[in-house]
Amino acid sequence: MLFLRSFFRFPFSTGPCRNALAALAMALLGALALPAHAQNEGAATAGTASPAASASAAPADPKLLEQAERATLANDERIQIQVMARLARNAAFRNVDATVRAGVAVLTGSVPDNETRGMATKVVSAVDGVVAVENDLVLMADFGARVQETWEIFKDRAARMVAATPLLAVAVLIVLLANWLGAWVANHLNAVRLNSRNPYLGTVISRFVRTGFLLVGVLVALDLLGATSLVTAVLGSAGLVGIVVGFAFRDTAENYLSGVLLSLRRPFEPRDHVRIDSHEGRVVSLSSRNTVLMTLDGNELLLPNATVFKAVILNFSHNPRRRLSFQLAVGTDQDLQAAQALGVSTLAGIAGVLTDPGPSASLDVINPTTVAINFYAWVDQRQTDFGKARSEGIRLVKLALDGAGMAVPSPTYRVQLLPAASGSSPAEPPPPPPAKPEETAPSAADLKPSTDLDEQLTQERARKAEDDMLNAPSGPAAK
Repeated sequence: MLFLRSFFRFPFSTGPCRNALAALAMALLGALALPAHAQNEGAATAGTASPAASASAAPADPKLLEQAERATLANDERIQIQVMARLARNAAFRNVDATVRAGVAVLTGSVPDNETRGMATKVVSAVDGVVAVENDLVLMADFGARVQETWEIFKDRAARMVAATPLLAVAVLIVLLANWLGAWVANHLNAVRLNSRNPYLGTVISRFVRTGFLLVGVLVALDLLGATSLVTAVLGSAGLVGIVVGFAFRDTAENYLSGVLLSLRRPFEPRDHVRIDSHEGRVVSLSSRNTVLMTLDGNELLLPNATVFKAVILNFSHNPRRRLSFQLAVGTDQDLQAAQALGVSTLAGIAGVLTDPGPSASLDVINPTTVAINFYAWVDQRQTDFGKARSEGIRLVKLALDGAGMAVPSPTYRVQLLPAASGSSPAEPPPPPPAKPEETAPSAADLKPSTDLDEQLTQERARKAEDDMLNAPSGPAAK
């Protein structure tokens, strides 16, 4: 019955073939419908059978059977030719043979792996007229055969590469031309010099432009070589690769992006005295990953750019004028207004203290025995060292107050004295000697800006000049 069903699936296009198949099918169905003993009984009673029954039991025409068999064979040959043509297109099926019987394709031979075995079934099933596929392929276990197959594949690929050598040369020429064109455009692009204070920005834009031209050249070359599937795979996997790389190098990418933004915003310049959160020092350089500071005691401090970008930055060198302040105390029994005036006049006489704005003073904390006075003065950091001027101001104002008898009173202690046997009282301590006039006079102290770290800063900046994002990478270090 299965054999008869398969006949009706064949796509015969001619009318005589269809008629012959129909007659053959009816005859076979009539012969198979009755068992042997039923056929004998039918032969015994043939004389009494009706004319219609006699006509239906008549044998099929041999010519029609022969025509149906020929049509079946011709259709199998056609299917087999198409199957072999499909298999010949893939070198992995070179050891595969196929036979077709009544539309059933039987595959024999060997394949290198299970993936190729399953692919053979799919390729043969797609042929028009194939009703079923019997896959009898076996895996190639012979090592020598595998080596031979690999060698054949290698020779085939080598032959294709040799044949495509002229095309490959043209593709390489396209890539080189795109690289040269990208370099030329990057060097002559006006956008790279939009910000003269940030030459690193021009370098970043130049690199992006050059990389873009090179990428376009590579894509055109691959398309010329017919590697469109490779281009699609590369572009398709770029998103996934970007996500994976982004998670793996998240901190590095964050630091690099923060470094670029810091170079654009430029909250500090080389050699500036800054405080970043709790870290204080002078700026050495800004690399793609770290901000390099030199602490005031000469040590190197590396801060991640992401931390610097998010931190509170206090730049002491941005404005040339800076105010110094300190606090001194006098007794509550003193003339506070006179003490303020004396301190202000003393500060005004110090070399390097600015007259506009001039020194000033204000009362702050009042205790039972003392009053705290805050003194203020402005200096120009380009000409006067801030720390030296503050130290000299504290010294001179303290001496001036002591000389005027406004010294801080000694702590008061309550002492109970027992009567002495001799009846004599203890002597009072002598008063402190007044300050000498030459001590309160402004001295010729060296208040010039400190140069202790200048030589070390120069050496460090020269050493890190190539990676410094505050200056052009190819230019000399800023002095």
